Amino acid sequence: MIKFFRHIRQNLFLENLPTGQAGKTGRYFKYAIGEIILVVIGILIALSINNWNENRKDRNLEKEFLIAFKESLNRDLERNLSSQKVNQNALQSMQVLLEHMEQNLPYNDTLKYHFGISTNFHFWDLSESVFKSLEAKGLDLISNNNLRDSLALAYGNNNKSINFAGFRYHDYIDHAILNIFNKHFDMAWGNAENSPAATVMTPLDFENLKSDKEFNYFLKTLPNLHYYKLTVPLQSTEHLLNRLLFLIDKELEKLN
Repeated sequence: MIKFFRHIRQNLFLENLPTGQAGKTGRYFKYAIGEIILVVIGILIALSINNWNENRKDRNLEKEFLIAFKESLNRDLERNLSSQKVNQNALQSMQVLLEHMEQNLPYNDTLKYHFGISTNFHFWDLSESVFKSLEAKGLDLISNNNLRDSLALAYGNNNKSINFAGFRYHDYIDHAILNIFNKHFDMAWGNAENSPAATVMTPLDFENLKSDKEFNYFLKTLPNLHYYKLTVPLQSTEHLLNRLLFLIDKELEKLN
């Protein structure tokens, strides 16, 4: 391209050769201007090519990150749904126990499983390895503002909220184990080493347990706490994960 412009300039220079010293001065001036223009054009072309190459590198790297995020988020979504299943089973066992307490039903051997399962719970936080790698490179690598903000929200405030809510629920169960269950059960979460999803808690005296105000308060409060500390955060996170996956798929379509 530079050679092409230089060829044109030289032709103009030769076609317009003036006579005398004044002509020489004008000729040299035009020649110098032509050289400057060629240099400027060369610099602009070089910058344009360099910017294009850098942008291409950034977009390729962005694509790699988006693919990595998609894989990580799909794994997190599976964990989320698995956690919700564990927690839903616990909620169902709570309802069985409340029904027996409120209707003064007799004890049967299946209740020991419901006592154990009712206090099972599961929560987790998003895997942050891909996000931390992106932070090291710079969040601006993600060109879509909406997607970038959603990622920052998911791995920032949302992750903190899940942990905070989950640990509050954990503390409530721990308090019950140390201050309530120790009075009414032979042990907490028996058989956990063999079947974590089917732990057992056998009451020492079921009739006495049904009339215990402290335990009844705990059992009646548990579903409410379960809803606000586990169900809502996990369902909210599920919605956020699906939205992120949708946005990522849209961006990958643009980059392909």
